[in-house]
Amino acid sequence: MKRILSKLFASLAVVVLAMSFTAFAAVDKDSPSDVIGLKGIALKEGAKISWDSATDNLKVAGYQVHYDVKSVQNPGEKYAFVKDVGNVLTYNVTALENGKKYYFSVIAYDEAGNESANWGAPEVSLTPAADAPEAKDDTAPQVSKALALSKEQVKVVFSEEIILPKVDPQDAFQIEDEDTLEPLAILKAEMYKEDLSKKTVILSTAPQTDKSKYKLTVGIDIEDTFGNPVISGTSDTAEFDGSGADKVAADAKGPEVVKVEPMDNTHVIVTFNETVVLGIDPSQNFNIVEAADATKQLQILGVELGKNSENVVDSSAIVTTSPQSEKKYTVSVLGLKDESGNEVSAAKATGEFTGVAGVKTPDNIDDILPPKDIAKLMADYIFSAGKYVVNLSWENPVENKNDTKEQLVYLSQDQGTSYAKKASLDAATTKYSVNNLTPGEYWFKITQKDTSGNESEGIVKKVTLAETGPELLGLVALSMALGRFVTKKKKK
Repeated sequence: MKRILSKLFASLAVVVLAMSFTAFAAVDKDSPSDVIGLKGIALKEGAKISWDSATDNLKVAGYQVHYDVKSVQNPGEKYAFVKDVGNVLTYNVTALENGKKYYFSVIAYDEAGNESANWGAPEVSLTPAADAPEAKDDTAPQVSKALALSKEQVKVVFSEEIILPKVDPQDAFQIEDEDTLEPLAILKAEMYKEDLSKKTVILSTAPQTDKSKYKLTVGIDIEDTFGNPVISGTSDTAEFDGSGADKVAADAKGPEVVKVEPMDNTHVIVTFNETVVLGIDPSQNFNIVEAADATKQLQILGVELGKNSENVVDSSAIVTTSPQSEKKYTVSVLGLKDESGNEVSAAKATGEFTGVAGVKTPDNIDDILPPKDIAKLMADYIFSAGKYVVNLSWENPVENKNDTKEQLVYLSQDQGTSYAKKASLDAATTKYSVNNLTPGEYWFKITQKDTSGNESEGIVKKVTLAETGPELLGLVALSMALGRFVTKKKKK
């Protein structure tokens, strides 16, 4: 009997300890320690930065290297460049200019998104030089995420530009059903042409089982541009849910210019029939000349994408030009592509408009640019009467003050495939609570909408609520926005 009681109490102790630890982890709001021991070595067109390991109440997930050609010393200032380098303690920053001084600093972040409260060490400044050692990147590429695009396609995103093996690149990847341990055949692996950073690979697979849990493993045959291979057992895996959706038929037709109209003396709207993707230098995608004399050009000073009259994202371009005259102009679109990589056809790539004087603004020009998205979207929770309440908070961009009419809160329970509108909030609101939630995975999206109906793309948070009550609740918050950009905080 004593042995039975002893085992029972031992089991209860384990459960209590597990419950206590998990409850603590679920409300993790503690930031990692400051990064100290910052050191650097100047290289040829680069710099090697190293630092001491930071600590966290749970686990440090990774580090960011921030740098600029000017020192950052005051609250509110920030560095112009940031690299999310993953969970490493050294990083080679490349593509720097010899003879120019750069300033570097490093922060740590954990899996809940908490970041170092302060820059723990003074900046390190370095000046790359032509006679310094070569700036070779010795950081291994890591798998950032995997996502099923359809039942026969999987998108794999890496931490940096990678190179696929020339022969049988699909053999560098393995996919396994986590429940049955059955392998999923990979038929083809190719770089995603629309990702100019060359970090994304598209895998063609055998049909997946809808909603099954799959584990992707990447082999050492995948290397970055410096020849560093993926390291086995270190950020070489990712999980994703299988899809039952059919593969979208390939789009073989390029975008077309629908109309061209002036906004004012220095802005022209070019509208397309579908979403377009600008080149690395968008000013090279447009050429504007006088219709009567092609030798007289308007200078292209900037290009910004917006929606068209049918509310299609990135299907209109606002082109900023040098001042126009009251003459007829011809706009030619050059090398512009759609999301499938199809280039605009020469027969559908031109349009005309009549320039306006500086004091005039044409009537009936639609506002096609949406407000900017919110920043610092955070999620927390409470448990009450057998239900969960998720509390969302965020910051509104200052520039949206006279633009945003309302904010919309959406909820998805199918991993972002579809969203249901939960609430419409006024433009100044920065908090919202979603009540009566049961265990499961929820994706929350908040968008900004202006008086013309333009709605921003939105910022998303993923929250996972455990099946077995508050003591085992896990909260995972992932920002779906393009990296972290942190404003420097000085110690008091």
